[in-house]
Amino acid sequence: IADFRHVRGLHMYFKLKDEDALIDCAMFATANRRLNFKPADGQRVIVTGQVQAYTPRSRYQIIVSGMRETGVGKLLQQFEALKRQLREEGLFDEERKRSIPLLPNRIGLVSSRESAAARDVVTVLRNRFPALPVALYHTQVQGAGASEQVVGALRAAAEQKTCDLVILARGGGDLEDLATFNDEHLARFIAAYPIPLISGIGHETDYTIADFVADRRAATPSQAAEIATPDAADWLRRVERARSSIGEAAGSVLSWRGRSLNQLSGRLTRAGPPARLMQCGQRLDELHDRMRSTAVRLPDSGAQSLTTLRARLLAGSPLTVAGRHQTRLEWLVPRLGAAAHSLLASSYRRLDVARSALRGLGPQNTLNRGYAIVTGPEGRVLTDASQAAPGSDIRARLARGTLHARVRK
Repeated sequence: IADFRHVRGLHMYFKLKDEDALIDCAMFATANRRLNFKPADGQRVIVTGQVQAYTPRSRYQIIVSGMRETGVGKLLQQFEALKRQLREEGLFDEERKRSIPLLPNRIGLVSSRESAAARDVVTVLRNRFPALPVALYHTQVQGAGASEQVVGALRAAAEQKTCDLVILARGGGDLEDLATFNDEHLARFIAAYPIPLISGIGHETDYTIADFVADRRAATPSQAAEIATPDAADWLRRVERARSSIGEAAGSVLSWRGRSLNQLSGRLTRAGPPARLMQCGQRLDELHDRMRSTAVRLPDSGAQSLTTLRARLLAGSPLTVAGRHQTRLEWLVPRLGAAAHSLLASSYRRLDVARSALRGLGPQNTLNRGYAIVTGPEGRVLTDASQAAPGSDIRARLARGTLHARVRK
């Protein structure tokens, strides 16, 4: 069975094929509701029915009245066996997979150059990040020897060492169409591949062995391109948010340092010379009174106490205390200014680097180096000379201005 379809849960349409031939089949609801199994691509079955001519397409087809299994399809058996083997070996483990770079410098696309999958990937990449270089490594994606060609294209991308991300893309198909990507040799090559790899093979419901061993599986080729690239507009918004955050952080630091300075200034004021002099004056008066009251009875003891108190008074002199606080304040003030200035300078340097990197990826810089963007009559960007027919008008956008031309050959 190949290309099996069960339309609205009623009629079944599929193809029967062997190594040499293929014929369309239809099994209507009145017949298929008696089946005790669900047909699927790759199954081997025996059918009974009538051969009829399908006039709208000038083809013969079998109107199937009965069907029985002859065993699970060989392709499906091989798929499940290889899947179990590689899972047991740990090739599907997430721990061994590489992370996808946030902003790749160059993307390698391994696909057929004539395929819709390759066109979809390139279109999405151009829309999301026009300045990102893409290198196509052409390969056959179906048929005899296709898996070896895919390995060769992947090897070429790795040996050139110009790509830091690779997308493996192919359109949808049945189990036989996707057999190239269920090859054991290809699966082991992908598992050991030195560059992060995204698989975008088939449709959302299609799964291949290559999907399980790839670093990231995408449901479609277009989704693979979306995973591979950030949105340029989103990056601009991130830069603006970063700049706002830097300004807020700098303001917060300055405000905190200012409060600390005010607190130190207040403490210095409370412990300054006027307050300390008043306290010492009061203390001196108290000591003087006590000395007079004991001078008659204890002249020697009073003299000794007076000498001791003078020494303590000098040690706690307001000028001495004020000097210590003044020295600390003078040490803190220049360091506060230097710290705030250094933080602001570092933040603005990081902002300038991010802005310059983003500006360098813009299409205008590519045009300034002598390149041009060529579009056809419908305004679509041309990437291949075969896309412009002789006699058609084209436009070449340069760094400054636009040229209008007509294709001669």
